[in-house]
Amino acid sequence: MALSRARQAGVAGLILCLAAAPGFGAGLSAKEQQRKDSTDKADTHHLRQKREFVVDRSAEFIRAPTNKPIPGEFTVAKTAPTVKLQILSHLEPEFFTGADQYMACWATWAPVGRGDDNRFYLAASDHLAKGCDINLYEYRPKDDVVERILDVDELLGWTDDMYTDGKIHGHMGVGPDGNLWGATHYGVEPNDQWYDKGYRGSWLFSYNTRTGEAKNWGVPLLGNCLPCFAVDGKRGIFFGTGYKFTALCWDCNARTVRFAGYPPNGWIWWDRAMLCDEATGKFWGMEGSREPYCMMSFEPARNRFERFEQLPVPENPIQKKQAKLRGCTSRPAQDGWYYWATWNGAFFRFKPEGEKGPEIDPLGVTWETGVDVKQIGIGPRGRYLYYWGGSALVQFDVETRRKKALWFPKDYYAAKYGYNFGPVYGLEVSVDGSFVVIAFNGTFGHGVFGHPSVCVVEIPRSERRL
Repeated sequence: MALSRARQAGVAGLILCLAAAPGFGAGLSAKEQQRKDSTDKADTHHLRQKREFVVDRSAEFIRAPTNKPIPGEFTVAKTAPTVKLQILSHLEPEFFTGADQYMACWATWAPVGRGDDNRFYLAASDHLAKGCDINLYEYRPKDDVVERILDVDELLGWTDDMYTDGKIHGHMGVGPDGNLWGATHYGVEPNDQWYDKGYRGSWLFSYNTRTGEAKNWGVPLLGNCLPCFAVDGKRGIFFGTGYKFTALCWDCNARTVRFAGYPPNGWIWWDRAMLCDEATGKFWGMEGSREPYCMMSFEPARNRFERFEQLPVPENPIQKKQAKLRGCTSRPAQDGWYYWATWNGAFFRFKPEGEKGPEIDPLGVTWETGVDVKQIGIGPRGRYLYYWGGSALVQFDVETRRKKALWFPKDYYAAKYGYNFGPVYGLEVSVDGSFVVIAFNGTFGHGVFGHPSVCVVEIPRSERRL
């Protein structure tokens, strides 16, 4: 018999209480037992059990660390932000039994999505190879609530003895009809044993943010996973790339495949970067079959790929080295350009439709000597960009091309809450530009994975001219 929502909530609460109790967790691997002991000791404020934000504001937020000087030119905000932090719910089990395996812990790997109604979407998963758990969350600023809205693995019919994907890695997008589209991706790389046991690849799903209706669309790209994807909500197009150099174009309106296969000429779409040009509906990325790496596009209307030899991906000017693409803005800034970063922190702007075709303009580095930026948020008027610089939340002013550190969180939260901030894969700006939502990886005690969180960082009016 299925449990009611109330009973499920009660059971979940009991599990959380037990997980925090001394001696709970028999059968944990040695590594997990050590992580549990460290977590229990460090989490003195019991943040893992809280289902509301803790709110902080401190002068330390705008004090650059002195023990690790940050190279490069930037300013620091004069007004400290107010910041809300909450550990994500339903991280169950919190620790893992059995033999150690690669990244068996909760983490968030996907960009943060946002609807036009100012609701935000993110995912967290346990990264397992068998019986993975994937949660989809919604942050509603109006109610100031973060809640799990979909048990993705349950929707897809996964069981504990199935080889499955371990996370969501691409950029979930919401269309005008309220449908959010996403796909799973492996945590542990599949092998022949997986396929012999029935594994087929990434699963496609949708969730209607208005009605709560979720649908399982199966595995449209057999034998492949979808680590990178983007959604053109305006035209109803999902485009993703597979780890075996394939690509998938799915028509969200007709609910059918428009393209599934390999790009021509032996081209390889680098599977960690995707930009959808809102004006034309073309998707942009990087062709990685040979160096120098160059820009590449896919036009859904014609199922046509194109490689642009005249547009090599810019080098990091400090390292004098080219790297593969990473995070970008989801729409053009006020100057009409998209902004993009590479794995080694080269920073540039990109215009898909310039006077003589697509254009690139190098802008130096993202932060310090170059930081891997995985998502770049953009304010409503297109003047300010926001991204995580590894040590600080960075604001980039498109008009002045200056970088400003808005928030240095690590020392403060480690000292007060025992919480260590880890890598950021997702970050998005509110509709009115007044705050930034960040999906943090993090944990208590040692390490950077295990207890992902949501941070809502207010951007003081004095730090963002209207």
